[in-house]
Amino acid sequence: MNVIPTTIKSKQLIEKRREQIALAAIKLFSKKGFHKSTLRELSEEAGISHGNIYDYIGTKEDIFYLLHEYLDRLAISALHRSIKNIDDPLEKLRRMVRTEFNLMYEWADAILLIYQESHILNKPLLRKLLQREGAHMRLYEAALEEAIQRKQLRECNVRAVSHLIKSMIDTWVLKRWDLRDNLTQLEMERSILDLVFHGLIDKRTSESRPLKDIEYLEGKLILIINSGTVLGNALSSFLLTKNARLAIHVTKVKKNIVFPSSIRLKSEGMRIYPEKEYGPMTPDLFRQIVKDLGSIDIVIQDLGITDIETTASLKDIAKASRRLEMNLSCAQDISSILEEELIKRGWGKILYVAPSSWDKHLDPVRYETVKAGTVALTQTLAKRLAAARINVNCIVPGYIGGIKSLRMQKVQNIGLLEEIPMGCLGELSDLVNTAHFLISDSSKYLTGQVIKVAGGV
Repeated sequence: MNVIPTTIKSKQLIEKRREQIALAAIKLFSKKGFHKSTLRELSEEAGISHGNIYDYIGTKEDIFYLLHEYLDRLAISALHRSIKNIDDPLEKLRRMVRTEFNLMYEWADAILLIYQESHILNKPLLRKLLQREGAHMRLYEAALEEAIQRKQLRECNVRAVSHLIKSMIDTWVLKRWDLRDNLTQLEMERSILDLVFHGLIDKRTSESRPLKDIEYLEGKLILIINSGTVLGNALSSFLLTKNARLAIHVTKVKKNIVFPSSIRLKSEGMRIYPEKEYGPMTPDLFRQIVKDLGSIDIVIQDLGITDIETTASLKDIAKASRRLEMNLSCAQDISSILEEELIKRGWGKILYVAPSSWDKHLDPVRYETVKAGTVALTQTLAKRLAAARINVNCIVPGYIGGIKSLRMQKVQNIGLLEEIPMGCLGELSDLVNTAHFLISDSSKYLTGQVIKVAGGV
């Protein structure tokens, strides 16, 4: 910032005003063009008097540099956030590519303007601009070098490859007149990664994996809250097969509910936080998990209750049904910290699983209250987080086989199937596959959705 002279001594005020100027320049230059825009028009757009604008810049060319500097700071900050606490260098590259594409989407006009008008900068400003671009590219170089050291990629000229990756990403803006009519952003991202990781030769080494086999959830940290339920365990087991990392908060678990063998065998990929030892899920516990394991990518919270027979004592039924209210209260209490942490990260997903229809038989009033509260929380958070591209969705399970004991299912099945249009109970896999869809890349434009997995009920 020192490369542009100023008469103002307050660094904070300089940064504030220059950001105003940069944002106004993006809007004005994109509409009228750099050469047709005047400093008077720019000062009006920025909300700064025409006389005062010279306290922060010397010439109109300075504004063009400020514009580039502002976008570059945004990009580098976003890239650092995207790879924070990520160990796998290939996952770092994938996340950086995704982050760059998100920036392209948001600032397409400004980026195109920079490419078109960079020649107007004088040599000192251009030299400074190229230095900043070099710092940007070193993030890609570092990830590539790390992947080569780990034998994940073969030896290559990392500087050349870094610039090739960035140039291919920039093509999404520079060639948008053709690309956006013929393929999606996701297809473009995958094409770039496929080309970088595998090249175009059909014959591959036995060690390489086609991009389609690289799981979107691989390496991501997923927090599952209330994993003492049968559904929670099924989700945990499934997600481990996708090579996700898991933080599991376990509430009180019945003795006959155990983690599947697939979870026990992959214990290195997860960490369990039993409620008995760590207490209920709270903002403080959430912060501790982030401190222990790093930034959380996805949060799944099951608001149902653990398996309990309708033939249990009234005291046990009342205690179990109160747990529904506690689960909703927990979801509401930690919603602020979820919002804070995911916005800080710059992306993420939240999935709520409402109580299943089986829970209605224990306490219909509490069931309906908690279900409605879960839906309301989903839609409220979805609206607040949509601008940050954080997805918040909800599953409302119907009568799912396997969640309750066979004896309980037989008792309640009498007349029940007639109420279900599909005429059968759902399966755990129906819930798990729906959850997988909602936390996968396939649903990145879905938020605030409430999906009933209930056979048409």
